[in-house]
Amino acid sequence: MTTHYRLIFTTCANKQEARAMAEQLVQLKLAACVNILPEVESIYMWQGEVASENETKLLIKTKSEKMNQVIQTIKQLHSYEVPEIQVVDVATGNLAYFNWMDEVLN
Repeated sequence: MTTHYRLIFTTCANKQEARAMAEQLVQLKLAACVNILPEVESIYMWQGEVASENETKLLIKTKSEKMNQVIQTIKQLHSYEVPEIQVVDVATGNLAYFNWMDEVLN
């Protein structure tokens, strides 16, 4: 059984960009909470070559009906040409937390 909550992942070039994006998403009531993981190392292919960067990871908690707005906001605010945006369906969890999310996002 899947809930109507989503977890959206993205990476940012640095903590300042991540914090600004997180604050905007929360202020716009598009996210109930955003976790900022300050340093992750990403190794990936870019323009035919292996690249490596230290990035900041965001874990964005939202509801399914706000997902498209979150994605559009990330694209608008992001400094990357092709930002990572991955959406994970939340299957189950703490009902009290979901109730809090509903309060915050309404």
